[in-house]
Amino acid sequence: MKTITVSNGDIQLSNGKIQFSYGSDKLVQDIQRWLTEPLGTGFTTPGFGSLLPGMIGQGQSSSTITNVTSEINRVLQLYQGQQIQSLQQSQNTGQLAYWNKSEIIQNIASVNVSIQNTTVYANISLLTLANSTVNLSVLINKNGVNVNG
Repeated sequence: MKTITVSNGDIQLSNGKIQFSYGSDKLVQDIQRWLTEPLGTGFTTPGFGSLLPGMIGQGQSSSTITNVTSEINRVLQLYQGQQIQSLQQSQNTGQLAYWNKSEIIQNIASVNVSIQNTTVYANISLLTLANSTVNLSVLINKNGVNVNG
């Protein structure tokens, strides 16, 4: 599937034409949106988003690593579940050809979280159906939640 490319909340254009993301770029962009959007922000999509933005500015404790790891895993598993439902629907409607194996999560390989001073760092490794690895880094600090792929 393709999705419109968005950067810093803006739709990306090139020569006046909307840009689209495919494959692992689409996967990274989707995960960025799922992790940085506060859970429940959209009234039509109450399950979309994460609790990570609510952790900004909170004191770090012994449970922070566990909480962040659990939340990232919850969001990734929910995203993967949505992918499975979408793939099944695509199969039923003859639209599997629109999917790219590089954008489908086969396995959540690892989620490693650490704390340095007031910043929480998370490194995520995903294995796609194309047998490629997609790595993302998450930073939670006073500036917000940032996800880079």
